[in-house]
Amino acid sequence: MATRSVQPIHPFRAHSGGAGTRPTPVPSTSTGAASARPAAPSPEPSSAVPWFTVVSLAVVLAFADGFWVISVRGAVGAIERTGEPFATWLRESAVMTPLYVVAVLAALTVAKRRFGPVLRGARAVVASAWLVTLAASLVGAAHLFVSAAVDFRLQSGLIEHMGSMSTTCGVDCIARLQSDSFWLQAHAVGYGAGLVLLTNVLVVGWMVAMRGGRLRVTSPRALRASRADDRVLGLVGALVGAAVIHVAVVPEHLTEWAAAGLFFIALAAAQLLVGVAVLVRPTGAVRAAAVVAAAGPIVLWVVSRTVGLPLGPEPGVPEALGMSDLACAVLEAAAVAFALALRSTESTEGDGEGAQDDPDAVRIRTVSAHRTGLVIAAMVAVTLVGVAADGMLLLGGDAHGSGTSQGAETAAGQG
Repeated sequence: MATRSVQPIHPFRAHSGGAGTRPTPVPSTSTGAASARPAAPSPEPSSAVPWFTVVSLAVVLAFADGFWVISVRGAVGAIERTGEPFATWLRESAVMTPLYVVAVLAALTVAKRRFGPVLRGARAVVASAWLVTLAASLVGAAHLFVSAAVDFRLQSGLIEHMGSMSTTCGVDCIARLQSDSFWLQAHAVGYGAGLVLLTNVLVVGWMVAMRGGRLRVTSPRALRASRADDRVLGLVGALVGAAVIHVAVVPEHLTEWAAAGLFFIALAAAQLLVGVAVLVRPTGAVRAAAVVAAAGPIVLWVVSRTVGLPLGPEPGVPEALGMSDLACAVLEAAAVAFALALRSTESTEGDGEGAQDDPDAVRIRTVSAHRTGLVIAAMVAVTLVGVAADGMLLLGGDAHGSGTSQGAETAAGQG
């Protein structure tokens, strides 16, 4: 009986190299050059700002430091500014609170970059608390310095006025009295700054302890990264803030010189219009208009405070340096810086158009919520200080001449 040889069936016959086998199909990779590029990365989630922590710290620190500013002023300040200490403390502390918001948020932003979005360990918490303390103390020291500068200006004017009415105190006597007044204010600022630093250490430590030894640098609520440009927001905020300060000083300038008041009305309207245009579409022409609307007033301001304007009630006489116009100049300088930053970025992107085919060149800019909050808070803070300090003079002018009582009352009321 013949036997049939049975060949074993191999389950992987398709992989043999025989002629009768069918090759295993290979997936095609030719889907076009466009599909071969990696997809553009989506924006990463951005950590939200812990606004409750920021605002609560700022409010307590502002009012605590404001207590020492008013106390030092009551001890060594000009007599015109020592009335109604409690009301002055409330008013000035409220005005300074936005600046403390900027300081606290800046400190928490640095802590976030240094230690991460969540502080882990006592060392990170203590270091972050020290950053907050130092940032707030710088704002408090600046407040003391400005207050001392106003006090010295008023006291110096009073000494000169008394010297002109006295026959026993000559030039050397007046110079000695002014020197004594200067060093009195300098020492007051030094001692006051030390008290402010010690107070801030206690306040921040107490608030951290009340939170169970924790300090948040980010909010647990995650935000999607915004595509809004911080520089655009800063440019708009600076232009609008400068316009608001110009509007606030219009009545004063209309009283002194009608042409100056009309000029500030037109300037404020122009800055507002340019700010809206930047927010809608920040083209090259709009940014150039923003530079002109911000840099032009700075040039006029520098001329008016150094050699004096050739026109006006007192041509060729330098005007006094006030806190309000200084804040406005800071905003306008910030507007110029933001506009130039936008221009430089556009030029860099234009030079790199040829690199857009490179997949590694495809990036989406993630905007930090902390940085955006800093920009907005800084513009609002400087604007509020400029509006609240209208009439407060730092240098120049006649502190005890005509209209002395009105100027002194304005300085006392605005801090």
